[in-house]
Amino acid sequence: MTRRYKQRGFSLLTTGVCLIVLIGMLGLVFDLGRAFITKNEAQAFTDAAALAAAVQLNGSNSGITNALNAVASMKIVNKWQFSTNSYSNVTLEFSTDKATWTAAPPSPVNVKYARVTAPSNSLTMYFLGAAGNAKSMNVAAMSMAGGELPTTFAQGVFPFAPIAHSTSPPDFGYSYGDELTLLWPSSVGSNGPVKLNNLCGADRNKAALDAVQAGTTSDRGYIQDTSASSIASAIEDDHMDYTVTLGLPVDRTGGVKGTDVNKSLADRVAQDTSPNVTDYNGYLSGHDSSPLRRVVIVPIVSDATYSMVLGFAKVFLPPSQPRNPNDSKCAMYIGPASAPDGYLGNGANIVRLLQ
Repeated sequence: MTRRYKQRGFSLLTTGVCLIVLIGMLGLVFDLGRAFITKNEAQAFTDAAALAAAVQLNGSNSGITNALNAVASMKIVNKWQFSTNSYSNVTLEFSTDKATWTAAPPSPVNVKYARVTAPSNSLTMYFLGAAGNAKSMNVAAMSMAGGELPTTFAQGVFPFAPIAHSTSPPDFGYSYGDELTLLWPSSVGSNGPVKLNNLCGADRNKAALDAVQAGTTSDRGYIQDTSASSIASAIEDDHMDYTVTLGLPVDRTGGVKGTDVNKSLADRVAQDTSPNVTDYNGYLSGHDSSPLRRVVIVPIVSDATYSMVLGFAKVFLPPSQPRNPNDSKCAMYIGPASAPDGYLGNGANIVRLLQ
Protein backbone atom coordinates (compact mmCIF):
# COMPACT_ATOMS: atom_id res chain seq x y z
CA MET A 1 0.00 0.00 0.00
CA THR A 2 1.50 3.31 -1.07
CA ARG A 3 1.75 6.34 1.14
CA ARG A 4 -0.53 8.38 -1.22
CA TYR A 5 -3.25 5.70 -0.99
CA LYS A 6 -3.14 5.80 2.81
CA GLN A 7 -3.50 9.59 2.78
CA ARG A 8 -6.54 9.38 0.52
CA GLY A 9 -8.26 6.97 2.94
CA PHE A 10 -7.55 9.21 5.92
CA SER A 11 -8.99 12.25 4.15
CA LEU A 12 -12.20 10.37 3.36
CA LEU A 13 -12.54 9.26 6.98
CA THR A 14 -11.90 12.79 8.29
CA THR A 15 -14.42 14.28 5.86
CA GLY A 16 -17.06 11.78 6.97
CA VAL A 17 -16.50 12.56 10.64
CA CYS A 18 -16.64 16.31 9.96
CA LEU A 19 -19.88 15.93 8.01
CA ILE A 20 -21.48 14.08 10.91
CA VAL A 21 -20.36 16.80 13.32
CA LEU A 22 -21.57 19.56 11.00
CA ILE A 23 -24.96 17.93 10.51
CA GLY A 24 -25.25 17.49 14.26
CA MET A 25 -24.38 21.13 14.84
CA LEU A 26 -26.87 22.16 12.16
CA GLY A 27 -29.54 20.12 13.90
CA LEU A 28 -28.61 21.64 17.27
CA VAL A 29 -28.85 25.15 15.84
CA PHE A 30 -32.18 24.35 14.19
CA ASP A 31 -33.80 22.94 17.32
CA LEU A 32 -32.37 25.52 19.71
CA GLY A 33 -33.28 28.30 17.29
CA ARG A 34 -36.88 27.12 17.27
CA ALA A 35 -36.79 26.98 21.08
CA PHE A 36 -35.40 30.53 21.21
CA ILE A 37 -38.14 31.82 18.91
CA THR A 38 -40.83 30.01 20.91
CA LYS A 39 -39.46 31.46 24.15
CA ASN A 40 -39.55 34.97 22.63
CA GLU A 41 -43.12 34.40 21.45
CA ALA A 42 -44.18 33.28 24.93
CA GLN A 43 -42.39 36.18 26.61
CA ALA A 44 -43.91 38.71 24.23
CA PHE A 45 -47.35 37.28 24.99
CA THR A 46 -46.98 37.39 28.78
CA ASP A 47 -45.44 40.89 28.63
CA ALA A 48 -48.34 42.23 26.57
CA ALA A 49 -50.94 40.39 28.63
CA ALA A 50 -49.54 41.59 31.97
CA LEU A 51 -49.50 45.20 30.78
CA ALA A 52 -53.02 44.88 29.37
CA ALA A 53 -54.24 43.49 32.69
CA ALA A 54 -52.41 45.96 34.94
CA VAL A 55 -53.70 49.01 33.12
CA GLN A 56 -57.27 47.92 33.91
CA LEU A 57 -56.76 47.78 37.68
CA ASN A 58 -58.55 50.67 39.34
CA GLY A 59 -59.39 49.41 42.80
CA SER A 60 -62.80 48.04 41.84
CA ASN A 61 -64.29 44.66 40.98
CA SER A 62 -64.86 45.86 37.44
CA GLY A 63 -61.12 46.48 37.17
CA ILE A 64 -60.43 42.83 38.06
CA THR A 65 -63.03 41.67 35.54
CA ASN A 66 -61.60 43.91 32.84
CA ALA A 67 -58.11 42.59 33.55
CA LEU A 68 -59.29 39.00 33.08
CA ASN A 69 -61.02 39.95 29.84
CA ALA A 70 -57.90 41.74 28.61
CA VAL A 71 -55.77 38.61 29.07
CA ALA A 72 -58.43 36.48 27.37
CA SER A 73 -58.34 38.86 24.41
CA MET A 74 -54.55 38.69 24.26
CA LYS A 75 -54.73 34.89 24.03
CA ILE A 76 -56.81 35.18 20.87
CA VAL A 77 -54.33 37.36 18.99
CA ASN A 78 -51.06 35.92 20.39
CA LYS A 79 -49.97 32.37 19.61
CA TRP A 80 -46.74 30.39 19.72
CA GLN A 81 -44.65 28.24 17.37
CA PHE A 82 -44.72 30.80 14.57
CA SER A 83 -48.26 31.87 15.59
CA THR A 84 -49.79 28.46 14.91
CA ASN A 85 -50.62 27.18 18.41
CA SER A 86 -52.86 28.83 20.99
CA TYR A 87 -51.76 29.21 24.61
CA SER A 88 -53.64 27.10 27.13
CA ASN A 89 -53.85 27.09 30.91
CA VAL A 90 -52.66 30.69 31.12
CA THR A 91 -52.92 32.06 34.67
CA LEU A 92 -53.51 35.64 35.79
CA GLU A 93 -52.73 36.54 39.40
CA PHE A 94 -53.04 39.77 41.36
CA SER A 95 -51.11 41.38 44.18
CA THR A 96 -51.01 44.50 46.32
CA ASP A 97 -47.34 44.21 47.23
CA LYS A 98 -45.61 41.97 44.63
CA ALA A 99 -45.04 39.40 47.39
CA THR A 100 -48.38 37.61 47.81
CA TRP A 101 -50.24 36.58 44.65
CA THR A 102 -53.75 35.24 44.19
CA ALA A 103 -56.06 34.60 41.26
CA ALA A 104 -59.06 35.78 43.32
CA PRO A 105 -58.16 38.74 45.56
CA PRO A 106 -60.50 39.08 48.55
CA SER A 107 -60.76 42.80 47.85
CA PRO A 108 -59.92 44.79 44.71
CA VAL A 109 -58.83 47.82 46.74
CA ASN A 110 -55.09 48.52 46.42
CA VAL A 111 -54.62 45.68 43.92
CA LYS A 112 -52.13 47.23 41.50
CA TYR A 113 -50.00 44.38 40.15
CA ALA A 114 -50.81 41.67 37.62
CA ARG A 115 -48.76 38.56 36.87
CA VAL A 116 -49.35 36.41 33.78
CA THR A 117 -47.85 32.94 33.40
CA ALA A 118 -47.85 30.92 30.19
CA PRO A 119 -47.17 27.32 31.30
CA SER A 120 -44.69 25.03 29.64
CA ASN A 121 -45.33 24.44 25.98
CA SER A 122 -43.86 21.19 24.69
CA LEU A 123 -41.74 21.87 21.61
CA THR A 124 -40.72 18.82 19.54
CA MET A 125 -36.94 18.40 19.10
CA TYR A 126 -36.39 16.90 15.62
CA PHE A 127 -32.61 16.55 15.38
CA LEU A 128 -31.82 16.30 19.07
CA GLY A 129 -34.57 13.72 19.47
CA ALA A 130 -33.22 11.67 16.58
CA ALA A 131 -29.79 11.74 18.20
CA GLY A 132 -31.20 10.05 21.30
CA ASN A 133 -31.52 13.20 23.39
CA ALA A 134 -34.70 14.77 24.72
CA LYS A 135 -37.63 14.36 22.33
CA SER A 136 -39.13 17.70 23.39
CA MET A 137 -38.33 20.89 25.26
CA ASN A 138 -40.65 22.74 27.62
CA VAL A 139 -40.81 26.50 27.04
CA ALA A 140 -42.61 28.79 29.52
CA ALA A 141 -42.76 32.50 30.33
CA MET A 142 -43.97 34.78 33.10
CA SER A 143 -44.37 38.57 33.29
CA MET A 144 -45.41 41.02 35.99
CA ALA A 145 -46.67 44.57 35.49
CA GLY A 146 -48.17 47.25 37.67
CA GLY A 147 -48.41 50.88 38.61
CA GLU A 148 -45.19 52.32 39.96
CA LEU A 149 -44.46 55.84 41.14
CA PRO A 150 -41.90 57.72 39.06
CA THR A 151 -40.01 60.26 41.13
CA THR A 152 -39.18 62.59 38.25
CA PHE A 153 -41.11 63.87 35.26
CA ALA A 154 -39.23 65.21 32.25
CA GLN A 155 -42.30 65.48 30.01
CA GLY A 156 -46.05 65.66 30.38
CA VAL A 157 -46.58 67.80 33.51
CA PHE A 158 -48.66 70.96 33.15
CA PRO A 159 -46.70 74.17 33.91
CA PHE A 160 -48.80 75.13 36.97
CA ALA A 161 -48.46 74.13 40.62
CA PRO A 162 -51.62 74.21 42.78
CA ILE A 163 -50.95 74.73 46.47
CA ALA A 164 -51.87 71.91 48.85
CA HIS A 165 -54.67 72.53 51.35
CA SER A 166 -53.16 69.86 53.59
CA THR A 167 -49.90 67.91 53.77
CA SER A 168 -51.76 64.61 54.09
CA PRO A 169 -51.64 62.29 51.05
CA PRO A 170 -53.12 61.15 48.82
CA ASP A 171 -55.42 64.13 48.15
CA PHE A 172 -53.61 66.90 50.11
CA GLY A 173 -56.85 68.45 51.30
CA TYR A 174 -58.72 68.32 47.98
CA SER A 175 -61.83 66.32 47.21
CA TYR A 176 -63.11 64.96 43.92
CA GLY A 177 -64.88 67.74 42.03
CA ASP A 178 -63.09 70.63 43.76
CA GLU A 179 -62.26 73.55 41.52
CA LEU A 180 -58.57 74.12 42.26
CA THR A 181 -56.39 77.02 41.21
CA LEU A 182 -53.91 76.54 38.39
CA LEU A 183 -53.03 80.22 38.07
CA TRP A 184 -53.69 82.93 40.65
CA PRO A 185 -54.89 86.46 39.84
CA SER A 186 -52.19 88.90 38.80
CA SER A 187 -52.97 91.37 41.57
CA VAL A 188 -52.43 89.09 44.57
CA GLY A 189 -50.59 91.17 47.15
CA SER A 190 -50.02 94.17 44.90
CA ASN A 191 -53.12 95.90 43.57
CA GLY A 192 -55.31 95.72 46.59
CA PRO A 193 -57.58 92.92 47.82
CA VAL A 194 -58.64 90.24 45.37
CA LYS A 195 -62.36 89.61 45.15
CA LEU A 196 -63.27 86.12 46.26
CA ASN A 197 -65.37 85.55 43.16
CA ASN A 198 -62.16 85.98 41.11
CA LEU A 199 -60.77 82.87 42.79
CA CYS A 200 -61.39 79.21 42.00
CA GLY A 201 -64.08 77.49 44.05
CA ALA A 202 -61.85 75.54 46.44
CA ASP A 203 -59.79 78.67 47.19
CA ARG A 204 -62.57 81.20 47.82
CA ASN A 205 -61.52 81.69 51.42
CA LYS A 206 -59.07 83.82 53.34
CA ALA A 207 -56.85 80.90 54.33
CA ALA A 208 -56.18 80.03 50.71
CA LEU A 209 -55.57 83.67 49.82
CA ASP A 210 -53.18 84.08 52.74
CA ALA A 211 -51.30 80.98 51.57
CA VAL A 212 -50.56 82.40 48.13
CA GLN A 213 -49.86 85.92 49.46
CA ALA A 214 -47.05 84.40 51.52
CA GLY A 215 -45.10 84.09 48.29
CA THR A 216 -43.78 87.02 46.29
CA THR A 217 -46.21 89.20 44.39
CA SER A 218 -45.27 87.86 40.96
CA ASP A 219 -45.44 84.17 41.83
CA ARG A 220 -48.78 83.39 40.27
CA GLY A 221 -48.30 79.65 39.82
CA TYR A 222 -46.35 79.08 36.61
CA ILE A 223 -43.50 76.67 37.22
CA GLN A 224 -39.91 76.57 36.01
CA ASP A 225 -40.33 78.60 32.80
CA THR A 226 -40.62 82.37 32.52
CA SER A 227 -40.99 82.54 28.75
CA ALA A 228 -44.55 82.77 27.41
CA SER A 229 -43.61 80.61 24.41
CA SER A 230 -42.15 77.87 26.65
CA ILE A 231 -45.25 77.86 28.85
CA ALA A 232 -47.42 77.70 25.73
CA SER A 233 -45.41 74.70 24.48
CA ALA A 234 -45.84 72.93 27.83
CA ILE A 235 -49.60 73.54 27.79
CA GLU A 236 -50.28 72.69 24.16
CA ASP A 237 -47.66 69.99 23.45
CA ASP A 238 -46.64 68.58 26.88
CA HIS A 239 -43.12 69.80 26.15
CA MET A 240 -40.86 70.47 29.13
CA ASP A 241 -37.34 71.91 29.19
CA TYR A 242 -37.06 71.10 32.89
CA THR A 243 -37.82 68.32 35.34
CA VAL A 244 -40.30 68.10 38.19
CA THR A 245 -39.22 65.80 41.00
CA LEU A 246 -41.21 64.49 43.96
CA GLY A 247 -39.78 65.92 47.18
CA LEU A 248 -37.92 68.78 45.50
CA PRO A 249 -39.08 72.39 45.05
CA VAL A 250 -40.20 73.98 41.80
CA ASP A 251 -39.64 77.60 40.87
CA ARG A 252 -42.96 79.42 40.80
CA THR A 253 -42.68 82.25 38.33
CA GLY A 254 -44.86 85.22 37.47
CA GLY A 255 -45.83 87.65 34.76
CA VAL A 256 -49.29 88.22 33.33
CA LYS A 257 -49.00 86.38 30.00
CA GLY A 258 -52.80 86.43 30.14
CA THR A 259 -53.66 86.41 26.45
CA ASP A 260 -51.05 83.77 25.63
CA VAL A 261 -52.14 81.47 28.45
CA ASN A 262 -55.81 81.82 27.59
CA LYS A 263 -55.07 80.94 23.97
CA SER A 264 -52.89 77.98 24.93
CA LEU A 265 -55.48 76.59 27.33
CA ALA A 266 -58.17 77.02 24.66
CA ASP A 267 -55.95 75.29 22.09
CA ARG A 268 -55.31 72.40 24.48
CA VAL A 269 -59.04 71.89 25.08
CA ALA A 270 -59.70 72.12 21.33
CA GLN A 271 -57.31 69.17 20.79
CA ASP A 272 -59.85 66.94 22.54
CA THR A 273 -62.70 65.31 20.65
CA SER A 274 -65.08 66.40 23.46
CA PRO A 275 -64.14 70.04 24.03
CA ASN A 276 -67.50 71.33 25.26
CA VAL A 277 -68.61 68.75 27.85
CA THR A 278 -68.68 70.21 31.36
CA ASP A 279 -69.46 67.07 33.40
CA TYR A 280 -66.42 64.84 33.91
CA ASN A 281 -68.36 61.56 34.15
CA GLY A 282 -70.25 62.48 31.00
CA TYR A 283 -66.95 63.36 29.36
CA LEU A 284 -65.53 59.91 30.13
CA SER A 285 -68.63 57.96 29.12
CA GLY A 286 -69.00 59.82 25.85
CA HIS A 287 -65.35 59.97 24.88
CA ASP A 288 -63.96 57.94 22.01
CA SER A 289 -60.61 56.11 21.97
CA SER A 290 -58.60 59.26 21.27
CA PRO A 291 -56.37 60.72 24.04
CA LEU A 292 -58.01 62.53 26.95
CA ARG A 293 -56.38 65.88 26.20
CA ARG A 294 -58.46 67.68 28.80
CA VAL A 295 -57.10 65.49 31.60
CA VAL A 296 -53.66 66.70 32.69
CA ILE A 297 -51.17 66.09 35.50
CA VAL A 298 -50.08 68.89 37.83
CA PRO A 299 -47.67 68.85 40.77
CA ILE A 300 -49.19 69.72 44.16
CA VAL A 301 -46.77 71.93 46.12
CA SER A 302 -46.46 72.60 49.82
CA ASP A 303 -46.86 76.39 49.77
CA ALA A 304 -46.11 79.56 47.82
CA THR A 305 -42.75 80.13 49.54
CA TYR A 306 -40.87 76.81 49.35
CA SER A 307 -43.02 75.10 46.72
CA MET A 308 -41.95 71.56 47.59
CA VAL A 309 -43.59 68.93 45.38
CA LEU A 310 -45.72 66.76 47.67
CA GLY A 311 -47.41 64.70 44.97
CA PHE A 312 -49.09 64.78 41.59
CA ALA A 313 -52.75 65.14 40.71
CA LYS A 314 -55.02 64.68 37.72
CA VAL A 315 -57.22 67.62 36.83
CA PHE A 316 -59.95 68.16 34.24
CA LEU A 317 -59.73 71.33 32.15
CA PRO A 318 -63.00 73.26 31.71
CA PRO A 319 -64.24 74.17 28.22
CA SER A 320 -63.12 77.79 28.69
CA GLN A 321 -61.30 80.09 31.10
CA PRO A 322 -61.90 83.75 32.05
CA ARG A 323 -60.04 86.05 29.67
CA ASN A 324 -59.40 88.70 32.31
CA PRO A 325 -55.78 88.22 33.51
CA ASN A 326 -56.90 89.22 37.00
CA ASP A 327 -59.16 86.16 37.20
CA SER A 328 -57.83 82.79 38.23
CA LYS A 329 -57.42 79.91 35.81
CA CYS A 330 -59.08 76.82 37.27
CA ALA A 331 -59.48 73.07 36.77
CA MET A 332 -61.49 70.29 38.39
CA TYR A 333 -59.63 68.01 40.80
CA ILE A 334 -60.07 64.35 39.85
CA GLY A 335 -57.67 62.64 42.24
CA PRO A 336 -54.07 61.52 42.70
CA ALA A 337 -52.49 61.08 39.29
CA SER A 338 -52.33 57.31 39.41
CA ALA A 339 -52.84 55.08 36.41
CA PRO A 340 -55.52 54.71 35.34
CA ASP A 341 -58.08 56.31 37.67
CA GLY A 342 -56.25 57.96 40.51
CA TYR A 343 -56.51 55.51 43.41
CA LEU A 344 -52.87 54.79 44.20
CA GLY A 345 -50.49 56.55 46.55
CA ASN A 346 -49.53 60.20 46.40
CA GLY A 347 -48.19 60.52 42.90
CA ALA A 348 -48.45 59.81 39.23
CA ASN A 349 -48.04 56.08 38.81
CA ILE A 350 -47.23 54.60 35.43
CA VAL A 351 -48.00 51.06 34.40
CA ARG A 352 -44.86 49.26 33.30
CA LEU A 353 -43.28 45.83 33.21
CA LEU A 354 -41.64 44.93 36.50
CA GLN A 355 -40.23 41.49 35.67
